[in-house]
Amino acid sequence: MRVSSIVSVLSGLHATSCVAADDSWPWQTYKSSAFEPPNLKITKSGPTAPGYLFFDQSWDAHQYSVFMMSDENELIWQSPFGDLKDFRVQMLDGKPVLTYFNGIGIPEPFGWGYGIIQVFDQSYQSIYNVSLLCDNYTAVGTVDSSSFVSWLDIHESTMTSDNTMLLTGYNVTRADLSSVGGPKHGWIADSLFYEIDVKTNDILFRWSAKDHVDQISLEDVQPFYPINDWGYNSSAPYGYFHINSVEKFQDGSFLISSRYYCSLFKIAKDGTVDWTLQGQTGGDFSLDGVNFAYQHDARIQEETEDKLIISIFDNANSDVENGTDHTEGIFMNVNMDKKKVTPFRLLDDSSDEIFSVSMGAVQALPGDHVLIGYGSNPKFKEYNADGSPVMTVQFGEDGVVSSYRAYRHPWVGIPNTAPDAFACNDASHNTTNVYMSWNGATEVKEWKVFGGITQSGLPPVGVAPKTGFETRASVKGGLKYVRVEAHGRGITTGVSKTVHVQAQC
Repeated sequence: MRVSSIVSVLSGLHATSCVAADDSWPWQTYKSSAFEPPNLKITKSGPTAPGYLFFDQSWDAHQYSVFMMSDENELIWQSPFGDLKDFRVQMLDGKPVLTYFNGIGIPEPFGWGYGIIQVFDQSYQSIYNVSLLCDNYTAVGTVDSSSFVSWLDIHESTMTSDNTMLLTGYNVTRADLSSVGGPKHGWIADSLFYEIDVKTNDILFRWSAKDHVDQISLEDVQPFYPINDWGYNSSAPYGYFHINSVEKFQDGSFLISSRYYCSLFKIAKDGTVDWTLQGQTGGDFSLDGVNFAYQHDARIQEETEDKLIISIFDNANSDVENGTDHTEGIFMNVNMDKKKVTPFRLLDDSSDEIFSVSMGAVQALPGDHVLIGYGSNPKFKEYNADGSPVMTVQFGEDGVVSSYRAYRHPWVGIPNTAPDAFACNDASHNTTNVYMSWNGATEVKEWKVFGGITQSGLPPVGVAPKTGFETRASVKGGLKYVRVEAHGRGITTGVSKTVHVQAQC
């Protein structure tokens, strides 16, 4: 299926998944653009790492989009509307690209999705759609999947240095649940992960939790996610495993995180389970000063032959158990010789205790800074090398808005689209007010304004330094037509359409 066809079909799915917006949180508006990003509540107490803030909005958000914003609450780039997740910068062929999930999200108590992963270049052009077109999938029974063109899930889209991507999927299928008190001919949401070639969509590796119940038994998950009344039909499948992240070891094996087993698993290249790190009992390890539950975003930070440093977002809360232990970012030493796990860094803000029941991420930054996105809580925080919070950002009402993951990345964007302009006459001051913006343009230093009483041969009438996402310039006299030009490093286009000046501001 062609790229345009995939995007068209998935755009139709967005309307079914986006709920009515809650408008209690303030948002920003512009004259030259229809974008309405959240008004970030930013508290800073120290220097932060370089880069912009990357996040999505869901639940009852004012606008379903992904956002790139600055520490100064300025929009840098906003996507078109959609149920989009996991927005970040990654490397492809040695060049930075943007990636995010685009599809339909199935809300809790399920918490997965169906869609594609889009890859964009530095001009914001979609260059690849990573998709899973056929693997005998069945959707949850409450969803009409007749128009689905890809079955990839929201939980993972990590690029490797081999130009492959690690991805997850959820397949509703039959399973024998009698060993845990469920129906013999029951239904589960099987968790799968893949390694897929970004450019060809070829499946290079496939793993299914259902295929390995001999090593990861249904009995082991009962203390953390009991079967109760799940599994009797395809509309209420037992989603016992709930995979939510995938990483790759140097030897080609994989580290995966299971939310409901409260466990990390090392999966060998033949698909077997090498070891289990269980957050409450230890599994194949002993725990000394570390425990976790219902975690997300397990990442390999350092790897040697006998030692690992793994970071996780420790939710410690879920739809099963919540309000007991606060959420934190954990970096843990995993001693492979002694099979012992000890803390390396434990990150939380004692002045702002958070209990996240789902989602979330931990990102290691330069200078030993760490950015934590709190998932179901509409916040992210940056911690410095001493473990002190130096920035807190809130973008919605607690319990109303969420973000699957948040990141900080440097980024240079030079769009191949034209800037936007709006102008209106202020007769009382005999001026024309000109508003100009260029979604995604990071290199603009100044704007040149051209105006006149006819559309052709517009002379220069003003210059204004860029002051934010939208820059305003006041030009003497009553103009009828205006166009603007963006100037800065690497910009060779950056010319807006000629716009008619509105009669009054």
